[in-house]
Amino acid sequence: MLTEALATRCDALVGLDLAELALIQARERCRDLGHVRFARAQVPGQWPDGSFDLIVLSEVVYFLDAGDVERLIARVKGSLRTGGDVVLVHWTGETHYPLSGDEAAERVIAGTRTFLRPIRQTRTDAYRLDVLAGIGARGTDGQP
Repeated sequence: MLTEALATRCDALVGLDLAELALIQARERCRDLGHVRFARAQVPGQWPDGSFDLIVLSEVVYFLDAGDVERLIARVKGSLRTGGDVVLVHWTGETHYPLSGDEAAERVIAGTRTFLRPIRQTRTDAYRLDVLAGIGARGTDGQP
């Protein structure tokens, strides 16, 4: 559903998921959207080619261990266009994953601090959303 909603705001969109059922459902929802494509992939080991002005990491980072989070950050840095944004969305309830939603977001924020800055952060009992923008983008480094 997130991909379908984002598709109305994108010229081109690549959706990744490891679960084949999720991909089948997403392809069906977006079947009439020619600018949307999907791939079965497990980040950070598998990553789409190209560069992106928006990378959304939704419900994924808390499944990774510390080394994989570092590799993910390197993937993001290598493929995010100048002025691009990264959006992190994670459930904040108890997990049995390597990281909690808060730990996942904080690790990404800390690991990207040389090239991204938080410009919006929202946390509820159910989820956490962080929007990170490239340093220098929209005044995030104190400049107009």
